[in-house]
Amino acid sequence: MPNRVVTVDFSKKSGKIKPMNCINGGPRSGGFDLAYDVSEEFSSMGIPFVRTSLPAGEYGLNQFINIHCIFPDFDADEELEESYNFLPTDQYIAAIRACGAEIFYRLGESAEPYGKKLFVNTPRDPEKWARICEHIIMHYNEGWANGFKYNIKYFEIWSAPDSAQGFVGDPAEYFELYRITANHLRERFPRIRIGGYGARGFASLNRLSANEEMKAAIPFMQQFLSYITKEATSAPLDFFTWECHTANPDELALHVKYARSYLDAAGLKRTKSIICDYNTLPKGDTPPALSPDFPSELGVSLILAQKSSADMMMYSTSDVRSRLNGLFTVDDHTATHRYASTNVMRAFGKLYKLGTCYETGGDYRKELYSLAAGNKEMATIMMVARDYSGKVEILLKDCPFTTCGVVKTVPGGDRGEGRVFRAENIAVNGSRIILPVKQNEIFEISLFGRRPEEPSAEASPT
Repeated sequence: MPNRVVTVDFSKKSGKIKPMNCINGGPRSGGFDLAYDVSEEFSSMGIPFVRTSLPAGEYGLNQFINIHCIFPDFDADEELEESYNFLPTDQYIAAIRACGAEIFYRLGESAEPYGKKLFVNTPRDPEKWARICEHIIMHYNEGWANGFKYNIKYFEIWSAPDSAQGFVGDPAEYFELYRITANHLRERFPRIRIGGYGARGFASLNRLSANEEMKAAIPFMQQFLSYITKEATSAPLDFFTWECHTANPDELALHVKYARSYLDAAGLKRTKSIICDYNTLPKGDTPPALSPDFPSELGVSLILAQKSSADMMMYSTSDVRSRLNGLFTVDDHTATHRYASTNVMRAFGKLYKLGTCYETGGDYRKELYSLAAGNKEMATIMMVARDYSGKVEILLKDCPFTTCGVVKTVPGGDRGEGRVFRAENIAVNGSRIILPVKQNEIFEISLFGRRPEEPSAEASPT
């Protein structure tokens, strides 16, 4: 098999690295005392936004974030501070902020996968429900009720109302709840971003195995967008959130294109398209963390999402006890165990902090993917060998740096922790780097030591 060639052109910038390494759920969970703590992992990964739709932990669904947790008696006066119980959510959000992440706040209720639904029913007074949401925002952005001034920008109205677990009621009832709440919040807080609604995704586009609920998701979206864009029932939609659980990064890319094209066709070209709940699909009985190809799958998804029309992506989930958490877990409720994919999120987090994306060429579909970012002081290249083993030649065009360091993550191990290999202070000769790679390996190549700038012709001595 011939060597693969990847080109990074430092003379061509291609926008900013977008926040694709976001996550669902905060770094602390485990009930009111927030016993489980992965704050160190959150900080190391550089998580930019945390979506609060999954208040995980023992009894967590009845403590944090959800409207019924903060406003437990719907018959109480929503204007009075004593009608609210903010303390558990205050602690939950403070733990997120302590890691340097911004809040992506979901207003509503968590899905209830039970026979009897207690809280995902249609609010009996939508106008009052909207005013309750107003006071929650007042608490976290304006300091009301001994609150905070967090300047939270994103507020999502409900999550997964297109599923039987997420909302009990006719679709029209959710549409009306959204219209009332979104318009009320827009008038009261003109600078926040309002959207919804954690759509169940677009699996029916390409999966023959799609069940009836999957098939109903797209018609629900179509009806919702039609409703809020009609003059008589118009409502703001600054962003549209939707989920995608897939083991195939190409399927994620397909769904990104569909979401963007449909929003544009509906006249919502300025509405951000946000993948609010991304994860893989378990392969048989093997959890994602123990699958040797999951870290590379995650890396490819992050790269493809960055190069797509998507505006943001959230991994699901931060719950340390969830089988779907492929990043970390806890041992004996104390020590944190990191999986290899934590390094993948950390590598993308480094690109995000560097900011400016450079043009890369030489991606080989299903085999090799790359992404580069930098600033005046340094640059980083993230490269994922999805299904390729051999040599890779990285050509650095107009590269201003003289030295590089390489961190290679090799997935696997009995507990999915993988192995990490490092090489430092390597001279960049001839503006190229040659690396031997194997399938599923992930590389983080840091470039530094800026070359001295050559004097201009005007400044040259005669």
